[in-house]
Amino acid sequence: MLEQKALVKEVFHGSVELEYEINSSCSGCASENNCGVGTVAKAFSGKTQRIKVSTNNILSVGQWVTIGTKEANILAASAITYLLPLFGLLIGGILGQKWLVELLALPSLSAVGLAIMTALLSQQFGKYWLNKNQNLSPSIIIVSPHFS
Repeated sequence: MLEQKALVKEVFHGSVELEYEINSSCSGCASENNCGVGTVAKAFSGKTQRIKVSTNNILSVGQWVTIGTKEANILAASAITYLLPLFGLLIGGILGQKWLVELLALPSLSAVGLAIMTALLSQQFGKYWLNKNQNLSPSIIIVSPHFS
């Protein structure tokens, strides 16, 4: 399970908005200064991200919590985020070439347009599915009694 400390910023009915610092493991790597990833990680160090998490816990603004998610959930969400639009692009391109260009004798640009459209549609479907599927989102695993 991947864990991250987060600060409660807002409390809603049944959920909270948390803020956490974006961090990377580049500082522990020997190649940090010679790697492009390390350079990009330095540019984003100190930045924060906000996330809304469903919870039944009674929390207060300024309270620290630990959120966690399973590695398999991250892999599944990454596959939906990146692979689904890629497959949509490929399928749209193949169908556009076969149907629009070869059967209907339309210009090749129409196949490209269909490929882009199916990629965007599959990306929106993946976004919708991830938002509906709450078991992939992080959950609060530890509530700290300390306030900031």
